[in-house]
Amino acid sequence: MSKAEFLSVELTEAFVKLIAQQTGLEIRERDQADLSEKIFFRMKAINILFPEEYYQLLGYSTIQSYQEWHRLVLLLTNLESYFFRDKEQFNLLRDRILPELIERQQNKKTLRICSAGCSSGEEPLSLAIVLKELIPNPEQWNLMILGVDINQEALKKAKQGIYTPWSLRSIDPEIMQRYFLHFNNQYYLDMQIQQMVKFKYINLVKDAFHEHNEMRDIDLIICRNVFIYFEASAIAKVLDKFNHILQPSGYLIAGHTELCGQDLSHFETKLFPESLVYIKKSV
Repeated sequence: MSKAEFLSVELTEAFVKLIAQQTGLEIRERDQADLSEKIFFRMKAINILFPEEYYQLLGYSTIQSYQEWHRLVLLLTNLESYFFRDKEQFNLLRDRILPELIERQQNKKTLRICSAGCSSGEEPLSLAIVLKELIPNPEQWNLMILGVDINQEALKKAKQGIYTPWSLRSIDPEIMQRYFLHFNNQYYLDMQIQQMVKFKYINLVKDAFHEHNEMRDIDLIICRNVFIYFEASAIAKVLDKFNHILQPSGYLIAGHTELCGQDLSHFETKLFPESLVYIKKSV
C-alpha cells in the first residue's frame, strides 16, 4: 500500500461503523490497517479512485452495492473450520443433547437444527454424521439441518462436499473411513450425509429470519466462534432473533465466553462438564 493509499481517522471510523451496521463484524483497532488494505484492494478491482466514493457505494441500496458487500465480506470473514471442531462440545451433543432431543421428538419425528456462521460446512455436516450414527432409521424422520453464513464462497464450498486433509485433522479414523472417499489428496463426503444438510446465505444481523421458512421452530442452534467477531449490540440483536425462532426448551450453544455481558433473561444457563449451554425458558 503506497503512502497515498491510507484512510483518514474519520473515514476509518465511518467504514468500521458501516461494516458493523451491515454485518455485525467488529473491526478492532489492531485490524484497522488491514481493513484499509482490503478497502483499497476492492477499490482497485472496481476502478474507484477515492475511498469516499467507495464508502458511498457501500451505503447505497443498489444491486452494485449488494454485490460489492458480498465481495468485501469474503475478505473480512474467516474461513477457518474443520470437522468435529471442539471435541468436548461434540461429545456433549452426541452423548446428552441430541439423544435428549431425539427422545423429546420421538412422536413427531421432527428435528430442526441450525448451524449459524457455518463457513465451509464442516460443523453442520459433522452434526449430520452424529445424527446418522444416533438415529437408526433417519428416513422415517423429518430432519432439517440448516447451515447459514454470510460468505457465499464458503457456502459454495460447503455444497460441494469436498475437503482437504486439513479439514479432517480432528476426525475419528473410523468416521473418516465410513463417510469419506479419499481420492487425489481430497476427501469426498458421502452423498447421504451431504443431502441431510441445506446451506443458505443469511446475514444474521440484517436479515429478518421470519422471511426464511427454515428459520423457525428450531430445536438446536449452534453459533460458535461467530460472536467473537461481532460488536456487543450486534450480538444482542442476533440473540433476540435466536430467542424468537427457538422452540421452548430449545438449545443454544455458543463459544464458551461469547455471550458474556449479554441479556440472557430468556434463557436458562446450564453448565455441563464439557460446555456451557443455554436453554430457552418455557413460557
